[in-house]
Amino acid sequence: MDQELLIIDLLSAKKLIYEQAKKNRNKNLLTAFVFLILTTVVFFGIGTFVYQHLQIRVHSIDSGYWLRGIYHFSFVLGSFSTAIITVFFLVILFHGVRFRHNFQHVLERMVQKASLYPVIYQDKDAYYLAEKNGRSKIQLVKADCIELTTTFDGAVIYMGIRQLGFGFVAMQVFVLTAEPAQLPTPFPKQQLLNSNWLLVLLAVVFVSASGVFIHDDGLKRHRNLYGTTNQNTSTTTSTSQQTTTSAHLLEQHGTAPTTKTDQTSQLKLNQQTNELYMTTDSGSSWRFIPLKPDWLRTGSYTLTAGEIPIGYWMDKSYEVSAEFSWFIYSDDDKNLYFLTSKDDGKTWEKALVSDSAQRIRYRKAQFFADGSGILVYSTMSPEVSSEGLEIYQTNDYGKTWTRRNGTTIDQAVQNVSFVNPALGFVSTRGKLYYTNNSGSSFKEAVVTIPAEYATGGLDLFQSPNEITQVSTNQLETKFYLVKTSGIDQGKMFACLYQSSDNGETWQFSEQLSQVENSD
Repeated sequence: MDQELLIIDLLSAKKLIYEQAKKNRNKNLLTAFVFLILTTVVFFGIGTFVYQHLQIRVHSIDSGYWLRGIYHFSFVLGSFSTAIITVFFLVILFHGVRFRHNFQHVLERMVQKASLYPVIYQDKDAYYLAEKNGRSKIQLVKADCIELTTTFDGAVIYMGIRQLGFGFVAMQVFVLTAEPAQLPTPFPKQQLLNSNWLLVLLAVVFVSASGVFIHDDGLKRHRNLYGTTNQNTSTTTSTSQQTTTSAHLLEQHGTAPTTKTDQTSQLKLNQQTNELYMTTDSGSSWRFIPLKPDWLRTGSYTLTAGEIPIGYWMDKSYEVSAEFSWFIYSDDDKNLYFLTSKDDGKTWEKALVSDSAQRIRYRKAQFFADGSGILVYSTMSPEVSSEGLEIYQTNDYGKTWTRRNGTTIDQAVQNVSFVNPALGFVSTRGKLYYTNNSGSSFKEAVVTIPAEYATGGLDLFQSPNEITQVSTNQLETKFYLVKTSGIDQGKMFACLYQSSDNGETWQFSEQLSQVENSD
């Protein structure tokens, strides 16, 4: 049929074409919006939630790189998909505007597309538009087809709904000059189905290949950072029968305190009887702790600022709460134990952490929501200024402990802070080190100091400050810096620092408050 005559005939059905175009446009916009929401939820919402949930359970650098690689790839894929959907959304709106302002041009395009498929088949439910060779290309459901007009020679012009895939549709004009022949074979339908599955298969292959690339890249980064040889790390886990016991604990002889406290949970030393007591209800009741105070102060009970006075305790060397109380101690300066109570101090159990904890100084434990935890302690050497650092891990709230690694820090340990069982930080007075493999190796972090500040040999990162994860890729902490100019010259300030690369580099964010120099 002559294309110019077909365009003239279609002009008489302008209203019907407008109405169908509007329906298609609204459907496509809704589909694009749904895809945009799903993409955002899956790649940015669920992907971030799963990443954060799994991150605290990663215990090796390979798994860590694999997890971060998948997350970053998911983020990139989500961004790419969102961009494509947004562009498609805008294209739909643009076509709507062009349809209203250039209807003649739209009809020309529709007629050109119709001329590509001169052969038409049918079955009970659909028409099939085919090329001259008879191979079916487009399936149009009969229920969706509408009659636009009839030409002067009796041909009927129809408009069908062409499925573009993934819920998107387009209009397709075709002309019936006679009753279409029956579809000879079901092959075209299978071909259409196979084409869609081919796209899915290609997507799966693409994602899988990208995942393999990410994994291999992670292994290369692992070798570049830490070498190809494994460190000789002794891993010993004592059996529950050997480690967890309530034997050899003290019995109460003195009278419990009766004083009220401002804090809900507090540890108190009765200096007359040399007994320890704890409260978890602001002093309304007190529970006896079956330890000697000297056992908590085993080794050298000092920080880099000096010795801790009697009656004061090293931060995070114990914790008091109704749900879970614990203490790090040694009764012989050799065997290090972990004492726990889960019933507000009514009953206690102790677990052996190490049987070779001589000359310890710094000690600290941290626990996470799933019951896993990290315990670290430093060991002094009288000949050198460096300290050994021992790292132990538990997955059962301290009932059993496994040695993860031992390393040497070139200066006295100032503070240790773990974000999760894999990612942790160790500071000295002027340096910050990080590990992302549970302490198997450490690298020095880069801390950017503004020109008007200096570390000055002071405490860069000290207790009770912790490094916290405020978002998926954002860490925060407080560093203590000395002002080198202005009216506050010589004063020390707590400064907020942030890291967006898992602690490898730290950038100054803002000055917070002045702190007293404890040196």
